[in-house]
Amino acid sequence: MITLYTPATGFPDLEVKIAYGLARVAIEAGFEPVIVPNGRFYGIKIEGEIAKLNNTFNILAKRILSSNYIPLNTPGITGRSASTIQVKDSESFDIGIFTTIVEIAEHKNSETFCRHNVKNKVSNVLGFTASATTGVLCKRDGLDITFYEGQPRRPTKPRDICKTCALLALLGTWYASFIFSVADKEVIVIPVSNQELAGYKLQEIFALQNQVRKQWLNQNIPQILIPLVFLSKIPSSADILEGFDLFITVLSRQQGYHVDGIFLIEIENYLDYIKKTSFNLATIDRLLMNEAYKALNELNNSIYYRKADSLLKFARLYTQETSTDNWVNLLYPETVKYLLKEVAMVPQNIIENKALQSLARTLRYFIRNKKYGYADDIRNARKDSRDFEETIAKMLREGRLRLEQKDEVHLPTEEEIKEIFRLANNEFESTKLALVMLAFSFSTKVEEEVEQDGNKI
Repeated sequence: MITLYTPATGFPDLEVKIAYGLARVAIEAGFEPVIVPNGRFYGIKIEGEIAKLNNTFNILAKRILSSNYIPLNTPGITGRSASTIQVKDSESFDIGIFTTIVEIAEHKNSETFCRHNVKNKVSNVLGFTASATTGVLCKRDGLDITFYEGQPRRPTKPRDICKTCALLALLGTWYASFIFSVADKEVIVIPVSNQELAGYKLQEIFALQNQVRKQWLNQNIPQILIPLVFLSKIPSSADILEGFDLFITVLSRQQGYHVDGIFLIEIENYLDYIKKTSFNLATIDRLLMNEAYKALNELNNSIYYRKADSLLKFARLYTQETSTDNWVNLLYPETVKYLLKEVAMVPQNIIENKALQSLARTLRYFIRNKKYGYADDIRNARKDSRDFEETIAKMLREGRLRLEQKDEVHLPTEEEIKEIFRLANNEFESTKLALVMLAFSFSTKVEEEVEQDGNKI
């Protein structure tokens, strides 16, 4: 058993790329590597010999890393930087430099990023550590913090990295990163495991990246939405990427490559949303189809940050941004129930309360007629006022008038209204939230299916 160690450069994306590169070499050599996270570096455990790893890596280097063309397929690498990493026939590389743990300390100007004292060095380029001049934002314990504390910008010196690390990082990028385009930007997504990674799981990562390599999303979506959209495009990733974070780099061409954004994020909440029901994915597809980015941003806030106050904004924007002149579009009931339960933590007995669903049906009538005032007033109602009761009373009066005018308006019974007011007295925020969200969703009742299908405005 041997253990190889990544060089503790201080760049989490570079470290994991090198780890994946070493693991890929081990697999090509016929071994079964295990990647073990160790904070600022990784250990790669291998039941094998350095000599065979060296032989395999040098064959790979000569076979697939000796051309300028292949590096140019990697976002962040330009023609000038690609020429510096082309493997020459006379060059050879030693995996043995990774058998020693590199001291974690501040870099000296005379050192390379990786602190490997070897002859073959290359100037650092974006393809190896695509975030060389930008701080990293990540979410930990519900807070957005700068990943490198005390460093608003990443260090620009030392600028060199040993060629062995560079080539391994390139292998890691090719075999384990998801590379795709969003409008005129290039996006690199690399999974960062929080636990040991080996065997079939490692093979899944290497296989999954081929599904999205060089895919094109011809929409200029806001950067903050890229993780949610990316994961929704490959729903099979929900099981494969469980237990991973994502390191996401957004690049643009500006006389070379420019780093537009970097994110290191947890994805547990995203995966839970994606796995729960296909209607959740259909909701994202509908939003993208209509370029409804305001609504999608509120949905993202709801899912990722668990912001309950974003739910009603999302429901209102979803209907406004996806409806047409002749059709008012509403949310899927399954998605609404998921958001109420998992994001807002609304008790199940309130979500399924028959009286509340009856009043929601009345409120839905006005929403379908693009009269959003009642929903807005209920959303903004405060418990210490009479706004909630007065808005409902006003809505019911207009409902009775519409009914007299032969409109198809459902009205709740007096007992149902009393039940709703009792609920509001005990669970005010949950009651009004559930009422409005259910009103912005299609009904699941059989008696309303005809109304839903034949709705005309």
